[in-house]
Amino acid sequence: MRIGWVFLRLTGIMTLAFALAVPAFAQEADFDDVPFADGQWNIGRRLDESQLRYCIDKRDPDWEVAGAIADAIAATLLLEPQRYVVEREIAIEDITRVYSIMVEHCDVHMGFKLIPEGYANWIALTRAYYDTQYVFVASNPELHALADLPPGHPIGATVGTTAHLRLVSYLSALPTDKRWPAYPMGTNEQALESLLSGSVDIALVWAPSLWGKQRSDPAYAELHIVAPDPLPPTTLGVGAVVLSDQKFLRNAIDEAIAALAADGTLAGILESFDFPATVAAP
Repeated sequence: MRIGWVFLRLTGIMTLAFALAVPAFAQEADFDDVPFADGQWNIGRRLDESQLRYCIDKRDPDWEVAGAIADAIAATLLLEPQRYVVEREIAIEDITRVYSIMVEHCDVHMGFKLIPEGYANWIALTRAYYDTQYVFVASNPELHALADLPPGHPIGATVGTTAHLRLVSYLSALPTDKRWPAYPMGTNEQALESLLSGSVDIALVWAPSLWGKQRSDPAYAELHIVAPDPLPPTTLGVGAVVLSDQKFLRNAIDEAIAALAADGTLAGILESFDFPATVAAP
């Protein structure tokens, strides 16, 4: 799931893994510098303060869910929701392009994994509105847990994710004859396609990506999630970002998310989409 990734400031294998694997909103160099967008001084100050301008990205499998949540946040804040849909085909964004989108089109950009210290200083994260997991997925109905997979049978894992790094660490501690080969996949979609084609026996992917594929393509309908045993589940919160100088707006959105969690609105939205997530805890 693209879901608003920004390069992590990690070193060694983690930096390399993220560079190869996930669409990113920043280059490692100048990570904390506020970018400059062409023509930003001509955009001017927005005069209509009665709207909540928000961005969603159609590359995110949860974009419809994110839109519904953003509309609910706007209603809670007594603002008119103003949606801007980011529609781009490329997988990797230049940081200045993302900054330009934020400056020109949205007060808040939905759909970001809340990765600790994963974002540049010009970005401020809201609280999470839902939690979801990376999941192991199989096509063989006899597989109910990762532990059921015989040694030597391959796993296709979306590279550079928290779950992938945890899997690699676990495998490196096993004797060679007890390991599963873990093939790095550039995207969740590639991992699922490899599972469908039989190139791997289990895929490790972001749960919303499987959800999105199963909604849009009947070929994925028979794939099922297996328990991660012997590994623990890998769960991340998902929220939104604002520009870091918008402290009042971020606080207001956090309060709105808390209210929507408390009154059951968020749970109702997730249930209406049959979305594989739970409302984030306070």
